[in-house]
Amino acid sequence: QPVTKELLKQQKLNSDETIITQQSVSDSHLAELQEKIQQTEATNKILQEKLNEMSCELKSAQESSQKQDGTIQSLKETLKSRENETEELYQVIEGQNDTMAKLREMLHQSQLGQLHNSEGTSPAQQQVALLDLQSALFYSQLEIQKLQRALRQKERQLADAKRCVQFIEAAAHEREQQKEASWKHNQELRKALQQLQGELQSKSQQLHTLETEKYNEIRTHEQHIQHLNHSLSHKEQLLQEFRELLQYRDKSDKTFEADEMLLEKLRQRIQDRDVALERAIDEKFSTLEEKEKELRQLHLAMRERDHDLERLRGILSSNEATMQSMESLLRAKGLEVEQLSATCQNLQWLKEERETKFSHWQKEQESIIQQLQTSLHDRNKEVEDLSATLLCKLGPGQSEIAEELCQRLQRKERMLQELLSDRNKQAVEHEIEIQGLLQSMSTREQESQAAAEKMVRALMERNSELQALRQYLGGKDFMVSQTLISNQPTEVTSSLPHLGEQTDQGSVHIPSKDDSISLTAKGDTSIPRSSLGDLDAVAGLEKELNNAKEELELMAKKERESRMELSALQSMVAVQEEELQVQAADMESLTRNIQIKEDLIKDLQMQLVDPEDIPAMERLTQEVLLLREKVASVESQGQETLGNRRQQLLLMLEGLVDERSRLNEALQAERQLYSSLVKFHAHPESSERDRTLQVELEGAQVIRSRLEEVLGRSLERLSRLETLAAIGG
Repeated sequence: QPVTKELLKQQKLNSDETIITQQSVSDSHLAELQEKIQQTEATNKILQEKLNEMSCELKSAQESSQKQDGTIQSLKETLKSRENETEELYQVIEGQNDTMAKLREMLHQSQLGQLHNSEGTSPAQQQVALLDLQSALFYSQLEIQKLQRALRQKERQLADAKRCVQFIEAAAHEREQQKEASWKHNQELRKALQQLQGELQSKSQQLHTLETEKYNEIRTHEQHIQHLNHSLSHKEQLLQEFRELLQYRDKSDKTFEADEMLLEKLRQRIQDRDVALERAIDEKFSTLEEKEKELRQLHLAMRERDHDLERLRGILSSNEATMQSMESLLRAKGLEVEQLSATCQNLQWLKEERETKFSHWQKEQESIIQQLQTSLHDRNKEVEDLSATLLCKLGPGQSEIAEELCQRLQRKERMLQELLSDRNKQAVEHEIEIQGLLQSMSTREQESQAAAEKMVRALMERNSELQALRQYLGGKDFMVSQTLISNQPTEVTSSLPHLGEQTDQGSVHIPSKDDSISLTAKGDTSIPRSSLGDLDAVAGLEKELNNAKEELELMAKKERESRMELSALQSMVAVQEEELQVQAADMESLTRNIQIKEDLIKDLQMQLVDPEDIPAMERLTQEVLLLREKVASVESQGQETLGNRRQQLLLMLEGLVDERSRLNEALQAERQLYSSLVKFHAHPESSERDRTLQVELEGAQVIRSRLEEVLGRSLERLSRLETLAAIGG
């Protein structure tokens, strides 16, 4: 008897300890899961804020990339236009060569006729015609120089465009290499994903096998416990019978009535036992039915948990896909950051080059201004000396003519001073514009560097966050699997000790359904709470994806609008190019006329110029050649761009037209002077005529020197404009 009592007590203590430990474990799991859910919610909020920041930075980066694409397209279009212009210029040059050959043949034929007709003409008329032809020669030389400059400018623009194309091709090659590297990386990530999926499937199969094994073990334990309970009840009955027999032997000396009373009591006890056994059997059947219901509920809960696990796996796969997409975006942004850094370095290099060129240009401008001032001072002195000599040599009737010449010279000097002041103002304005451009370039470089640093920091933070998310999701999956494995045996073992106690005591006690229901509820609510947190995170991610799609649509609309604007700008550029082509055609016609005049002037010089005047003509031609060489050297130092070149060319053309009109006025005045001199000296004697002719020739030489000075100044102005345009571009 004492051994059986001790065994029963030990069983009760063990059952109580298991219940208490199971409850404490379930409570600790619930607390840990709630803390983790709160942590995930906080991290999700932080990640959403950082995602918004990254989306803003991505928008800015996309806008910058769109601007770069627009500049590349504009460069390609300008390159095509420049190639077409060069082809047209080559065609024009070929046509000019053909016309030159034809004109030479025509001039060779006309020279023979002019030799016969030139014998009867007077020398005064020949000199007038010579002066006209010399003026036309100067005009033609100026226009030829303009055309040569235009050709050189076109060639330089073509060289710049070719460099831009090479740079763009190199950038495209780098992008292709980057695309290939990203494609290889994506393939590696896909392989890793497939391996992870296979591992997940194997783990799910292992989990299913473990669950079946645990269920079979629990059933065997239940059967063993039932068998032990039956054996214990049978032993208790035997012990009670032995006790009664012993008591009966001790009381054998009593009366028969006492025996009958004992028999009746025994019968009543047997009847009570039968009733208790029937009740116990009914209670066992009811408990078995309840257990079957609980098992069905457990199966349903397991199915729901399987569905939840499948959902969580889908969420994990979607999260992995989003992580991969974000990693690809991060790599793309890293490449963009590298490209931006390269462009920043290129811009810094260009800025340094422009600063050096600007300083060199300033020095050259200062030296040119000093030379011009000295030349002006020298020329003023020479003019004063020449005017004094002319006044001394001229007679009383020629004073009016000298006064007219002095007035015209004063007018020309005023005009030249005005032109110099205008050019100085333009130079100052151009310097201010260049300084503003340099400041804007420096600010842009600073902004680009700051944006690149921000992008790098954001990318590093994003990588760390992605790694933390991966670790957290892996730990969460492991915890979910552990909770599923731990909740099943706890529910079954918690219901078994109650049955053991009921069968051991043999009392009529109905087990409470609330205990089992509460345990299943606790086991069920441990995972849905965590799944609710995951579902909230998934909903937030879906909202972010929808927002990103809307932003992409807006970006596409903006791209379409920018393309429309580009098409409009292209049409405007085409119109301007047509206008330039018309101007080029006009220039071609002028060059043809100039070439014809040059040939005529050469022929007349060979026929009419005295041998004494030949050195002066050679000197003039040498000076013109030197001026051309100087202009070519000045042009070779500058570098033109595609920006404000057309406006500067128009301004140059307007200035040249003004100078041409002024020179025409001066030449007309000289013609009138020569005609008056010829009329005045037609009738006197030959000696007086020779003297007057010498005086007139000296005046003509003075006027020629003045014209040469004006031409030199105009050429210097043109060279200045070209250098300004080269440096400002």
